[in-house]
Amino acid sequence: MSQSQCNPRRYSYPVLHLIVPFVRVLLGMRSSLSHDAALLLRNVRPGPRVLNATNIPPTTPFVMVMNHYDRPGLGAWWGVSVIVSAVAAQRTQEPRELRMAMAREWWYPSGIGRVLKQPLTHWFFGQLAKSYGLIPLPPVIEKAEFRGQGALAIRHAVALMRGAHPQLVGLSPEGRTGENLTLCEPPAGTGLFLLMLTRDAAPCLPVGIYEDADMALTVNFGAPFQLAVPRGLTREQQDRSAVRQVMTEVGRLLPKRMWGAYKADIGTRHVL
Repeated sequence: MSQSQCNPRRYSYPVLHLIVPFVRVLLGMRSSLSHDAALLLRNVRPGPRVLNATNIPPTTPFVMVMNHYDRPGLGAWWGVSVIVSAVAAQRTQEPRELRMAMAREWWYPSGIGRVLKQPLTHWFFGQLAKSYGLIPLPPVIEKAEFRGQGALAIRHAVALMRGAHPQLVGLSPEGRTGENLTLCEPPAGTGLFLLMLTRDAAPCLPVGIYEDADMALTVNFGAPFQLAVPRGLTREQQDRSAVRQVMTEVGRLLPKRMWGAYKADIGTRHVL
């Protein structure tokens, strides 16, 4: 077991540096995600580690895919902040900002969370989306109460990737962190969403997020790749094929202990 697993550290916020960004978010004012992410990371010690940043395409559009990594004391936004900062630094022309897909609210089944926290996060995450150009998605796609509500967000994300000025879209296919920080299977339909985004043209840029033995938050960029789904498959088969390709490429960038549900696929890919 690594040192980071035995004694996980907590990440502190540079409050004074975040006052202005926080006020801008409350007002829904347009802001730079990469700029504010760099402010968030100012006090992180040891500093975040970025591996293989040269794999980031400097000029062409792409869809960034990453594992969902969070634990007590380390929210998912810390790893995302390292990624968006690295992408902006590596890009040599616009667009330089990632348009991240995120849950539009935290979902609670009942109680005070349902009555108070869920509406509050719905409002605040909406302000984040306005400020940073984020793509809000339903928090639990498989729940009946959210059925069909992701269509508008999906159409918006697809539109961002097309046209005369394609944008950079980023997402975590899993939508949640697996047990013991390992990879888990994304919700049904995620592969079809990725196929619509890439449309046999834009590559996927895989990124693995983890903490190493020195407790450094690490993001590892892999080589861009094209989704290749055989013709003649059913929609369900296309969905699972695309997901398996993406999660395998992301998993190759992670320590073996995190391969989880894709251990067999990643192990086979390593052999090949």
